[in-house]
Parts: sequence; structure tokens; C-alpha cells
Amino acid sequence: MQWHLIVLISIGALCAHISVNMLNEYADFSSGLDLHTQRTPFSGGSGALVAQPAAKRTVLVFACINLLICCSIGLFFTFTAGREILSIGLLGVVIVITYTKWINRFPFLCLIAPGLAFGVLLVNGSYFVLTGSFQIDVIMISLLPFFVVNNLLLLNQFPDIKADLVHGRNHWLIKYGVSSGVYVYLTMAVFSLVTLGLLVFFDYLPLISAITLPPILIGIYLGIKLNRITKDSKDTPSNEELTPLMGGNVAITISIPVLLGISVLIDSFYQQSW
Repeated sequence: MQWHLIVLISIGALCAHISVNMLNEYADFSSGLDLHTQRTPFSGGSGALVAQPAAKRTVLVFACINLLICCSIGLFFTFTAGREILSIGLLGVVIVITYTKWINRFPFLCLIAPGLAFGVLLVNGSYFVLTGSFQIDVIMISLLPFFVVNNLLLLNQFPDIKADLVHGRNHWLIKYGVSSGVYVYLTMAVFSLVTLGLLVFFDYLPLISAITLPPILIGIYLGIKLNRITKDSKDTPSNEELTPLMGGNVAITISIPVLLGISVLIDSFYQQSW
């Protein structure tokens, strides 16, 4: 096991995550968006800069430092693992830098950028660093986090539609409406189920990976419930209605990759024991 590479991959991914969140915090406070959102535990920003505006520059500096650390690790992998990783890294950096100010103005890009970064790019880039190759089964497996992470950000946009519209954003819910967003959420939740079934059926994943089935089914249930409350509401559902759904969405977004990883490790240990 190449533990030093695993540690570096983890640090790079964490720094990228910190950087994009900090840049988003900085940009939303600077534009005034954070002053008009109704915060929930899962959306509307942290409110930290609203409470401490003097920390604005510190947040930007901290975001840049984390992005530099991430880029440095990426350059190290470029020289040690191969230049093929460079395109993945560059696309990831572009998403980090442009997500809040530019990607949020293009509905389809805004919809798929989170899953592309935290699913497709991170999973396949990590695999390449560890093995020196790309594999079709890994590309297909990366679709699972792709769908669930996209749904995480999509659902979290529901409480902020009006504030986002006023401040120039143009994500899927603003462009195509709440009903369309619900159908997209349900579609990606169902695609997660279909993807898992295909991966197990074609032996890309072991049968034990079916332990990820319960959270995937919960995701579909959340989509059905979201559809119900949006139809019952004359306007966007209230934060009180959305918050439990967003909380459940966070739980399944975390649990699906964790359970998937556990299942692969268990199968690996089982195969080695034989």
C-alpha cells in the first residue's frame, strides 16, 4: 500500500475543498449575497463574514494558500505519476476558481460541476496516481459520487433561489424552475441506483457493494418527498420543510462513498485471504 501517496491525495483533495468553500464565502460576502440569504444548517453560507467582516481578506488569503498547496501536490504527481494527471488537475483548479463567479451563471455547468470535481476527477485522478492507468470500471464507479454530489448542491440551492437571482446567478432552478429541478434530482437519484446495479451485474463491483443500496433508495425517497412538498407549496418550499431533506441528503452523500469504499476493501481482503 502506497500510504504516502494516499496521504498526499487526501491533503490535496481537502485543500481543494477548503479553497472552493473559502472562495465561495469571500465572493458571496463581497457581492452582498450573504446579507440576503436565509441561512439553514446546510445552505445560505456560514455567516462567519457577516459576523466578522474584518476577516474578509484573511479568508481570501487562506483560500489562496490552500489552492497553492493543492496545485503543488498536483505538480508533484505530474512529475512522478505522469503528465496525464495534469489535465485532470487543471480542470479541477478551473472549477475551484470559477465556480462562484462564473459557473453559477450557466445552468448545466453549475449542475454538473460539483459531481465532476468530487466524483469523476477526484476518483479517476486518485486511481491514476496510485496505479498509473485509467480503467473503465473506475470511470463508471466515479459516476456514483458524481450523481449524489450534484444532487447535494442542487437541493441546497432551493432555499436561496430568490437571493441568487437578485445577485446574478443563473443556476438550474432559476433558469428552468423548481419543478424541473425536482425532476433532475429524481433522475440523478435513479441513475445512481441503475449505475450501482450495472456495476454489480457486470462484476465491476463485488456483490457486497449492495450495502450502498439503502442510502441510494433513501435518496430516491427524498426526491419523491421533495416533489410532494413543491407541489403542495404555491411558492418555493419553506426552509422548515427543506431542512430535513437537506440533512438527509448530506447523510447519503457521505455514506454512499464510505460504504462503497468499505465494500471494496472487504472484498479485497477476502480475495487475498484465498
